[in-house]
Amino acid sequence: MTATRTFLAKLVKAWPALPYLSLGAWLASVYIASSGTAWLSDTEMNGGNLSTLHISTLLGAGAVMLVATFAAPVAKQWMERPAVSLAAGIASAAGSAMVILVGPYYLNGLLPAEIILLLFIGGSVLFGAGLGVIALRCAQLYGRLAPRQVVLYVAFSQLIVAVSFFVVVGAPSWAPVAGGPSLAGIAAFVGLPVVAGVLASLSRYADRPPTAGGKGASRSALPRSFWKLLAVVFVFSCIVSSVYASVVAVSPIGTTLDGSRLVMVVRMLLAAALACVAVGTEGDKLNFGKAYSIVMVASVALVACLPLVSVLHTVLAQVVSLASVVFELFLWCTLAFIVYQRRISAVIVFGYGYGAYLLGSGLGWLFGVQVLGSLFGAIGESFAYMIMALVVLACAFIIFSEREFDRLFAPAEEGAPSLGDLLRQDLAAGDEADGSAEGEPVRKGRFGVAIDQLATAYQLSPRETDVLRCLAMGYNSSTTASKLSISWNTVRTHTRNIYGKLGVHSHQELIALVDEATAGE
Repeated sequence: MTATRTFLAKLVKAWPALPYLSLGAWLASVYIASSGTAWLSDTEMNGGNLSTLHISTLLGAGAVMLVATFAAPVAKQWMERPAVSLAAGIASAAGSAMVILVGPYYLNGLLPAEIILLLFIGGSVLFGAGLGVIALRCAQLYGRLAPRQVVLYVAFSQLIVAVSFFVVVGAPSWAPVAGGPSLAGIAAFVGLPVVAGVLASLSRYADRPPTAGGKGASRSALPRSFWKLLAVVFVFSCIVSSVYASVVAVSPIGTTLDGSRLVMVVRMLLAAALACVAVGTEGDKLNFGKAYSIVMVASVALVACLPLVSVLHTVLAQVVSLASVVFELFLWCTLAFIVYQRRISAVIVFGYGYGAYLLGSGLGWLFGVQVLGSLFGAIGESFAYMIMALVVLACAFIIFSEREFDRLFAPAEEGAPSLGDLLRQDLAAGDEADGSAEGEPVRKGRFGVAIDQLATAYQLSPRETDVLRCLAMGYNSSTTASKLSISWNTVRTHTRNIYGKLGVHSHQELIALVDEATAGE
């Protein structure tokens, strides 16, 4: 046992990102299960069983995450125990094995239909509940990372999802029982939750201090903008899932599986692009508020267009599913940023935020399968889709707009870094800031320190310091005015004062001065 622990400690030291790849194994477990690639047999004619498993899994995982928020200090301590992640992975694997065993080529013909259905739903819920526990542990890990690192590791995790999916699809189709799931599919369906649990447990060997409790464990530390985001997450996931589920319920299973492959190809390309952006793009250009608006507007357009193009109905439904994937990626990063910037318990932030997403997706899928068809018949398909599109539009521009996103990441106290400051940190600087305890302030990156030093040396006022920060990040006067909620003329006045005090004559000279100060840190 000692030799094994020594080996694992050396492995994690050589590959520090290894524990964070547990998110990739977790996402791969969910996607392979929801796509049906690994466990459906050749008797499946529609998406009935696929919908039942997906709904049960999502509701099971979401319920675990939300329940954990009501005992956050206890849940946090339990999640930090490696044995809990391992046990959750094993429990989830047991649930997936139960799903396969009650299939048509195993126990289906030996037990009454009612018992089979009960075991199928029970296995699906157990599968989801175990994944919910692992998700909370992944949340704790990602909440310790600087924002640029979060983006990079989330991109890697998405690549793991794609690789796992195509390995299962491309593996030999030999099955233990003719007509049943392939051996490779069974191994992935049962094994991936265990892999996720094992990887999450390896964090014990990482060179990072355990998170502490303190004021970050209180719900009162969450800003009002967070609760608005929560409402939007639930409504958006509910609508998008119901739209996709309504198509899956009436489509041949082969069409659904083909669509899953298409979505996975795009997902892989998106992950590769995101990794390149995280490594090669300046942090101030990672505008998550703008990305949020784009995803929401695209979703509105797609939902509104669904009834107008009946020929491409299934294809557009897959594109809506892809929009949900992008939103999920955005959500995970956003929640990790909140934990890191504000030092609030990851159990609370992700328990509410991601738990709402999972519950909304599960309930939306249930609504799409059971109710949406009847609603189409009652009020018309076009009118129903238009209502859903308008609801998403209201979420994007009334309940939680891009401006509200900026408020969510406004510094909680004087001198605290903004999200822009944190995104300006390079990946190496992010390593220096990792591991700060929940409830403790985040140390500023080199950019933030350089701005403070310039402000002190040249006796800039607090507002001039804010303007300097925006100008140094490359913003023009109009964008700076919008970010700081002041007029354009006020920005110009502050800019002239800053130029005079710093002895520069252009925006480019100012940026060069800040870059020189940053390099000296």
